[in-house]
Amino acid sequence: MDADKKRSRRRGKKNFKCHCCQKEQLFCWNCQCGFQICTRCFEENKWGMTNGPTWICPDCGSIRMME
Repeated sequence: MDADKKRSRRRGKKNFKCHCCQKEQLFCWNCQCGFQICTRCFEENKWGMTNGPTWICPDCGSIRMME
């Protein structure tokens, strides 16, 4: 197989913007509904969003795994 025809399995770079601080980030926790929260804001609001292995999206209420 030609190198030109091989498809990369790596995902493209995503643009993240935290819904709390409104800053562009290199990484955000995100939900399927579109909610994004940076690690700093997540740590500040952790008491109301997580029980350890999962977190609850404040916008839609979806339970998300911390992966």
